[in-house]
Amino acid sequence: MACAKDKVIFYTEPYPPFQSANQQGQLVGFSIDILQAAQAYLDFDIDIQIMPWSRAYHNAQHQPNTFIFSIANTDKRLAYFKWIGNFYTVQDMIYKKTNRPDIVLDNIDDINRYTLALSRSDAALDRLKLDGKHPNVYLVRSQLAALKMLNFDRVDLIYNNEVGFNEDVKKMGYNISDFTAALPVVNMPIGIATHKDTDEALAKKCATL
Repeated sequence: MACAKDKVIFYTEPYPPFQSANQQGQLVGFSIDILQAAQAYLDFDIDIQIMPWSRAYHNAQHQPNTFIFSIANTDKRLAYFKWIGNFYTVQDMIYKKTNRPDIVLDNIDDINRYTLALSRSDAALDRLKLDGKHPNVYLVRSQLAALKMLNFDRVDLIYNNEVGFNEDVKKMGYNISDFTAALPVVNMPIGIATHKDTDEALAKKCATL
């Protein structure tokens, strides 16, 4: 009889096309494909747990020997996590409604003149050098919630990467032409990280992903 493998938790959020659950409850997406392909080379079972990003981030930040994906690489996060590796690189953008020609962003400091919705624990807080207490920033539970606020003119701007934004617009049934990229921010590496106190041998095994 084969011995059961140990399980290692990999926290994530539902964020298509990177990772999500389909109508049959199966995990699908770019990142899921990478992890499933890697499973054959690991001596433990990958236990993917999908939940809101703020909870996934909190759990991974406080539990050694767990991992988190698809997470953006920022200097602030490297104080809490070991970076394991990149899955891909995406272009982060600030978006506005197309019918708002009055909103003009020449540089990143111009966002201070407008209201902005951001997902809690999102990398945008680091990239935009915001501490979450900015008077014009609204922290919401997800990128979809931020998009809804933008669509209904409750905020002026949101922050997302091009791939995730296009997928969110499609999921909500909105017209992509109703939104415009107001300012490119950064090419963002996205990948997998682990708690800073994770066992080094375990971290090295996952570095092959």
